[in-house]
Amino acid sequence: MNDPEAVDGLLEALPELATTEEIAELMRVKTGTILKWSKDFGLKSISVGPRVRRFRKTDLRTFLLTSDEISDTGTPPASGEVNDD
Repeated sequence: MNDPEAVDGLLEALPELATTEEIAELMRVKTGTILKWSKDFGLKSISVGPRVRRFRKTDLRTFLLTSDEISDTGTPPASGEVNDD
């Protein structure tokens, strides 16, 4: 699990509903990476129209806190299993 205080500090200035671009800029990755996190690794988003997504700050926080526990297949490890990737 990642450090909750560090994640909260990172997300402090982010709006409650953030765009793909806002998250990409914050995380210093491409927008395609954010979309991949959403599609393949469980980052929840809200569809507000065709090709328009918004991400709740709380969902992003949860994702970041548990992202180091996600395997390359996009699934969290089984209970008690350690992921040494």
